[in-house]
Amino acid sequence: MTTLSILKSTIADDLARPDLTSQISAAITQAISFYQEERLFWMETRSSTFATVAAQSAYTSSDSTSIPLWIKIDDLFIEDSDSQRYGPLCRLDQSEMEQLLDTSASSGRPDSWSLYNDTMYFHPIPDAVYTVRPMGQALVAEPSSDSEPNNPWLTKGFELLRSAAKGYIFLHTMKDPDQASFMAIAAERELGRLRRDTSKRTATGQIRPTQW
Repeated sequence: MTTLSILKSTIADDLARPDLTSQISAAITQAISFYQEERLFWMETRSSTFATVAAQSAYTSSDSTSIPLWIKIDDLFIEDSDSQRYGPLCRLDQSEMEQLLDTSASSGRPDSWSLYNDTMYFHPIPDAVYTVRPMGQALVAEPSSDSEPNNPWLTKGFELLRSAAKGYIFLHTMKDPDQASFMAIAAERELGRLRRDTSKRTATGQIRPTQW
């Protein structure tokens, strides 16, 4: 089992600097923050669902804590009380949605949605409870403690964080730009491996026709 404590200890051993406890912790946090928007396989999900409310068109973190965590939504589906699935719904830009959600906006089963300022909007305005199921990339939280088990950043991204965090320390704490450059190369190499792994997991093996 890989934990944050193990990663911190590994980096301290690599640097031969057991005195950099707080700096190593900060560097790991910085590395996670830096790679949060990189599309890697452990950030892809379809399990963050929430329910609509009849006559409510807009949904925020108070309705679902997952809404602000979405980085990119590929598709969005809804399910009714009979588990009938509809979608993918049509995504609109917010200006289009604003024109639809006026005082005369209709209600019914939603067929379109938008996301603006961490708020999700639906049209028609839901007339009942529907389960909303987005699919795409969402933020994955960093470990909550040194001993938290099975955090994907550590089980999948250990070597990426190891190199990136050391690069950050070499550059900002130890003032060694040469070693920082070496670590940047190592991190980029590991990132390339993870990108290839992600591509292999998501590729269909089929060539899509292009419209000319």
